[in-house]
Amino acid sequence: MCGIFGHYVRARGASADPALIERMAKRLVHRGPDGFGTYHAGRLAMGAGRLAIIDLSAPAGPIFNEDRTVSVVFNGEIYNYRELRTELERAGHHFRTATDTEVIVHGYEQWGSDVVKRLRGMFALCLYSEHDERMLLTRDRAGEKPLYYAFLDDEFIFTSEIKALFEHPHMPTQVNASAMPLYLTFGYVPPPQTLFAGIEKLAPGELMILERGVLVHRERYWQPYMDTTGHDFRYADAVRQVRTAVTEAVETRMISDVPVGAFLSGGLDSTAVVALMAQATPNPVRTFTVGFDFGADAKNDQKFNVDMRYARVAADHYRTDHHSITIKVDDRLTDLLPRLVWHMDEPVAQQSIIQTAYVSALARRMGVPVLLSGDAGDELFAGYTHYRADRLLESYQSILPPLRNRVLSPLLSRVQRTEKLIEKSRIISPAARYLAWMRMIDPAHLPGLLQDQALARSASEHVSAIFDPILLRPKTAHFADRIAYASFNLWIAEDSNMRVDKMSMAMSVEARAPLEDHPLVDLAFRLPLEYKLRGGDFKRVFKDAVRDLIPAAILKRPKWGFVPPTSEWLRTVFRPLVERYMSPERLHASGIFNARQVCELVEAHRAKRSYELWTIWPILVFQLWHALYIERDLTVAPLTATELV
Repeated sequence: MCGIFGHYVRARGASADPALIERMAKRLVHRGPDGFGTYHAGRLAMGAGRLAIIDLSAPAGPIFNEDRTVSVVFNGEIYNYRELRTELERAGHHFRTATDTEVIVHGYEQWGSDVVKRLRGMFALCLYSEHDERMLLTRDRAGEKPLYYAFLDDEFIFTSEIKALFEHPHMPTQVNASAMPLYLTFGYVPPPQTLFAGIEKLAPGELMILERGVLVHRERYWQPYMDTTGHDFRYADAVRQVRTAVTEAVETRMISDVPVGAFLSGGLDSTAVVALMAQATPNPVRTFTVGFDFGADAKNDQKFNVDMRYARVAADHYRTDHHSITIKVDDRLTDLLPRLVWHMDEPVAQQSIIQTAYVSALARRMGVPVLLSGDAGDELFAGYTHYRADRLLESYQSILPPLRNRVLSPLLSRVQRTEKLIEKSRIISPAARYLAWMRMIDPAHLPGLLQDQALARSASEHVSAIFDPILLRPKTAHFADRIAYASFNLWIAEDSNMRVDKMSMAMSVEARAPLEDHPLVDLAFRLPLEYKLRGGDFKRVFKDAVRDLIPAAILKRPKWGFVPPTSEWLRTVFRPLVERYMSPERLHASGIFNARQVCELVEAHRAKRSYELWTIWPILVFQLWHALYIERDLTVAPLTATELV
């Protein structure tokens, strides 16, 4: 099952609407192309679409226990379902299918709500116990799968994608203005909020329980715990443990009754995943990558097709069945972007949705509906330059203030690259320090961009309220560890994972992230930073764990993000979208932005007087989203893989 949805009516004697469930199923058909099933029992109606991965003969809809008093709709995969099934059968439970989903209902009978703590995998689900009309909704630990919900008077509805909620005739379509500063600052909205008023989402590792439609309990059943101070890991032991954990994570995610392949960027993480897949199967691994058709533009080819070249190195090394697709830079992209924004539901200012959609479509067209990725390796093992930069900042701050302020700072201020280091050294707030490395738009600039000045001025307070508790939770001597911890908790879950889930599922492809396996996360967050940033290198403990598997060229390759040439596209192929949806009239209509200021930034970027990508892009995405979902004067058709490949 890969798309779930449900409707509960609290009023006694009332009945849930099975027709609504049918409409929600059809709206999410891309998540469940192999059919859907529904269940209606008085005040509850729920259902699930199916992308058949395990036990292809299993029913598409809800799965029940023996007497049909407990049911579940489920999105995702449970990788330890065989072990759980064996344990439950020994306890006397009888199974009707071979699907991983069925262990959830029997597990609930055996362990109650603690069943979610026994599941190793990615999932969003709703369990329903008929005798007490109890609903348990939960999301996996790393947030690979989304789960949205809304309370409407005496009704409760939930779904895998927000667009299905609007099949309810009374679902309001309004902007959650209070979340705008968060969206503009980070490019996504942290849970429980979304940018839709009245619609919320579960956080990673969170569950909530409703009894007769009333919320009675909510908890985080799992959060990653970082403590790098209380463990005496010898480096060699850490390397061995990382290798074991990564190998197990990859091998468990190869469980499938359909072909499994991999996203291959030629970076360390995706290459390591492919290497371990190649060890685990006698058949060539099927790998997929994406690049850009620049024709004779050698400069852009060298800059933006780095992944294509290194992916070929990896594919040749492991003798994979390799496929690549190049994105043509033409008017199709102008039509494509609004459709991708529609598939994303809530605006996420992630430019690489474009490549993810194309490479997922390629895999689908090649008959591979499951892809493994290397996502989250940089957060677990300090793979970005800002981790090392913050460590340098820490060293600078450790110098006695008189020497630092009177001697060192004046000297460093003459060196252009160290000016920002000096600026960051003056930051006191944990959230502000995180923002110095991990923001899209500086909250200090929001008063010039937003019409609501009170809201703009409150941005820093909102950010601190969310991020300070997360940043202060780890036990570590280094702020770089805190950056990684917060990024895994929020950026990975609400930005990266949402990009991968929505874009891959738009193409009816299931994406799995081995490096988000929670035992591996627990291990990585116990390792000292010195094992990750070691000998002037990044991710050293991870590199050493897989060094014997990886081509030397990939071990030594420079870090390059998974980004398209969006800055130039805003001046060229996306210019019609910018001119239409970021016009003064459109900006006034949305009622959020200072149109004059935004238009000045657009013109400055277009004329190359300044580089404004990180301000323009989230505003353009918002304006497209607003036209699609709020004003509803822009309509698009769902994408299919055949349109891209």
